[in-house]
Amino acid sequence: MNTIGIIAEYNPFHKGHAHQLQELRRAYPEATLLVVMSGDFVQRGTPAIFSKFHRAQWAVMGGADIVFELPSMFAVSSAEYFASGGIRLLHALGCNAISFGTSHTHVEDLVSIAKVLDHPSTQESLRTLLGQGYSYGTALRKAIQLYHSTNTSLNTDNSFGKNSENNIIPATKQPSSGNNLLEPSNHISMLNTDPNTILGIEYIRALHRYHIGLDIIPVERTSSHHNPTLGDSLPSGTALRSAIYASLEGNASISLGELGDDAFSLKDDTFKWHHYLPSMVAPLARDIVQANYYANLNRYYDMIHLTSRISTKEELQTLHDMSDGLEAAWLTASALSSWEQARESLKSKRYTYSRLDRIAAYSLFRRTKEMFQECHQQGPTYGRLLAFNDRGRQYLKEKRSSIPIVQKWAPFCQHATGITKVLYEQDQLASHLWRLTVDNPRYRDSHYDYTTSPLYIN
Repeated sequence: MNTIGIIAEYNPFHKGHAHQLQELRRAYPEATLLVVMSGDFVQRGTPAIFSKFHRAQWAVMGGADIVFELPSMFAVSSAEYFASGGIRLLHALGCNAISFGTSHTHVEDLVSIAKVLDHPSTQESLRTLLGQGYSYGTALRKAIQLYHSTNTSLNTDNSFGKNSENNIIPATKQPSSGNNLLEPSNHISMLNTDPNTILGIEYIRALHRYHIGLDIIPVERTSSHHNPTLGDSLPSGTALRSAIYASLEGNASISLGELGDDAFSLKDDTFKWHHYLPSMVAPLARDIVQANYYANLNRYYDMIHLTSRISTKEELQTLHDMSDGLEAAWLTASALSSWEQARESLKSKRYTYSRLDRIAAYSLFRRTKEMFQECHQQGPTYGRLLAFNDRGRQYLKEKRSSIPIVQKWAPFCQHATGITKVLYEQDQLASHLWRLTVDNPRYRDSHYDYTTSPLYIN
């Protein structure tokens, strides 16, 4: 196993992420662990709590060998487009395998449901259900149910990447040989599990869609993504971010009242949130928090609300994922007192909070439907280096990538053209916006993306 790729957000990097890297290192001691990580904004459409350079640094300290930035055009997207962008970038960077955390580690089961999702009848049902106003997740489950109501058998083959016995780490369940028939109820239950499992299925779909033959290495996820408190030994990112923000009450970052019924539990957890980070990372993260060098969500929400109020209906109509007359409701909601209130009023069967958050980000990025389609048709055209160690340096020397690896950002941007220019401009805009969300005014300048070099971790 030469280079194992991981698609991640590390928002923030915690012990669960370190566990995955340690398991891979144990099973594949000679492999290069290459991470493609969301930059300053994450898939849901909100700013990452800490800067991409800090998160990349901590990832290398926690076991990764080299970290590249997933361009924001792909990072801030629905699960399908996030996965396809990440997979294509891993392939272009020369990876042989992909590893991901999941509560369901049987590769053939994941391949089985990916095949059902890509079946023409499932896709037709999905389009119909989406047209009826169902959210993507709900429409997906209903489409799977419709598929099984009209199909009684499903053959699996090896067209979704390679999954031999050698590519599964010892801690996971080995796939059986031959055809595998997965019960309909299992398909539905898998779609109802943690988002990491759904992302894993989307990774496999992307492998097939782009004819990419990466080995598949699932690592069992033992913590609950939805757990709002820090009770698990390996925490969820949601719980960890909530605890960090709750610890900052009084700094206007977030109030315990906004956290609802979980506020009391979070208050008990806040003093120890750093215990859920790897020991070498925890002191650095505490220093960052004490310096107020984190994204203040209230500042970000005000940016969205201001943009909504000054946008025209015609401008909103051009945004990616803005459809079905939502722009009119968006303008009405912009008259409310806050983005939180506007978001609540816009929530519907069709428009989930995650989708609304992404559209809000697109309004700040000025990301149009045409821009989105062109960039996703092309795919990632460069890999921006964020951090690396000695093994990562060896990877760079061996030149395994089929696309440019960017180590000096400013000169690269000056000479970029076409889709590459669009991608870098979106990354740069995400960086500028993230800096403006930072709580401490000292860190709000817009130059750090040009002046920060890739970090070498000895």
